[in-house]
Amino acid sequence: MHKNMKIVSMGLILIGTLAVSCSGASQEPTPDVAAVQTEAVMQAMAQLTVDAALNPTETPVPATMTPLPTATLGTITPSPTTKVYYSGGGSSSSSSSSSSGTKVPTLTPDVYICEITNQSPWDGPQMTGWIYDVTWTVKNMGVVTWDSDEYYVTWIEDESTDNSDFSPRHTYPLKADVDPYESVDITVDFQMPTQPFDKIHVSQWGIVNDNGDIFCRFYYAVTYTYPAPTKTPKS
Repeated sequence: MHKNMKIVSMGLILIGTLAVSCSGASQEPTPDVAAVQTEAVMQAMAQLTVDAALNPTETPVPATMTPLPTATLGTITPSPTTKVYYSGGGSSSSSSSSSSGTKVPTLTPDVYICEITNQSPWDGPQMTGWIYDVTWTVKNMGVVTWDSDEYYVTWIEDESTDNSDFSPRHTYPLKADVDPYESVDITVDFQMPTQPFDKIHVSQWGIVNDNGDIFCRFYYAVTYTYPAPTKTPKS
């Protein structure tokens, strides 16, 4: 038994010696990692250099931007405020200084001025002997109130036109006080002559203020008259 153990021990020693010798024979030196990485980088850079030399490319040049033209604002010269005065019809407006269709420059508000915003009926032909009312809607565009106790409507006799006295009355009172920017209806009785005419006739009217001046003129024009229809007698 002692002999066997000796043999076993010698076998183990022999096996260990062979293992050590084999391990020493197969072991290789450990490579330098840093050196390998440096070599790879140098090879990649060299390859890029070669590729760049073999395939040259043009460097893109950014397009030149042309500046937009600068707009120049012209100098605006202010002009005086103008007020248009109309003469007659359904769109009449006048003041104490003018009743024509000429534009009158003004920089100050008008004390006495009006605007005709409506008329019924409108200017045109009428039947002979016809009795009817003409109504103007007048707006106070001035800066003072038209006091009905002092202001009134009057017929204007004007020889420069074919003026016609179609109303049995020449003056009419205002219905009520008219404050600035308020309106009033002015109604005048009209009666056409029994004889027809074929020439335009104009009936002019205006408002008299507290100074006795006519400041708001308006008119009604009859272009011509035609005979009234004749009644057919019953059989």
